Amino acid sequence: MIKKLLKFLFTDNILKKDIDFLKKIVLFRDISERCLAKLALIVFKKTYLAGEKIYEIYHEANVVYIIKSGQVKLSAVSGGKIVEAENFFGEISLIGNRKHNCSAVALKDSELYLIYRSKFDDMSSSNNKAGLIVMRNLASIFAKRLKYSEI
Repeated sequence: MIKKLLKFLFTDNILKKDIDFLKKIVLFRDISERCLAKLALIVFKKTYLAGEKIYEIYHEANVVYIIKSGQVKLSAVSGGKIVEAENFFGEISLIGNRKHNCSAVALKDSELYLIYRSKFDDMSSSNNKAGLIVMRNLASIFAKRLKYSEI
């Protein structure tokens, strides 16, 4: 029964496109296609219009946002940056109960893939290896940011 379901899922064109897109995201580097399929199934897709607020500074962080298309501006007290397609933000939400250290606003109409921490935790519980790989990738990303911020 499960093999039939997986076979069906891998023949679904939308799911294939989502898996191909998620493969490009550094946070999911080295994750198997099967695990990417599970991730694709928990993604919530949302479109934000240009100028629309995604979240505000100091609000609870419980979602990782992946930009499928468009552009988002992250603004913090100490500055800001622009994030474009095939990048992500809000990854601090995977760590636990945190607050955003910036606000996020769509600069252009943007299609975002949202992964809620609770859904990610459930997926990680059933597939420890995938959860471990994502956390290792996240640790590597944080380490690189710290290294470059010391310069």
